[in-house]
Amino acid sequence: MSRLTLAAAAAALAVCAAPAVVAAQEAAPAAPAAQPAPSPEEAAFEAKGEAFNAEAERMKAELDAVIEDPALDPAAKQTRADAIITRYEPTFNAFADDLAAFFRTFAEKPENAENKDQILAAAEAAPAQIRAIPAQIRQAVAQAVTAPAVPDADD
Repeated sequence: MSRLTLAAAAAALAVCAAPAVVAAQEAAPAAPAAQPAPSPEEAAFEAKGEAFNAEAERMKAELDAVIEDPALDPAAKQTRADAIITRYEPTFNAFADDLAAFFRTFAEKPENAENKDQILAAAEAAPAQIRAIPAQIRQAVAQAVTAPAVPDADD
């Protein structure tokens, strides 16, 4: 059960920025068949997104190791997991700030004037969702460490 719970949390991490980016892209006018090269701002934000995903994967690996450690009791697992999440929380907040700034810049481009309100709404909603992820992971970890172990299918 704990692996499934953490896998779900990891999946949320991997796609947390995707809905906001998709919403902004859908709000933008339809692009021609051949996509132009990304702007310097878009390329810079894409690099920030990749760095954020790498950090999220490192956090997931650390959490998996703690949750799966048979030498730790549930309280120790929770304490260690909380420390890991707390250490990574500034990364989530910084990425949320970067995402909000990116969307605001994107909204101000003349070609996005028609969809400015939608983009600005995404600039508020998506960062809030990202900032909420550490609390969601804490909850998933708490459920994982208190859930009874489910035997493997091979047992």
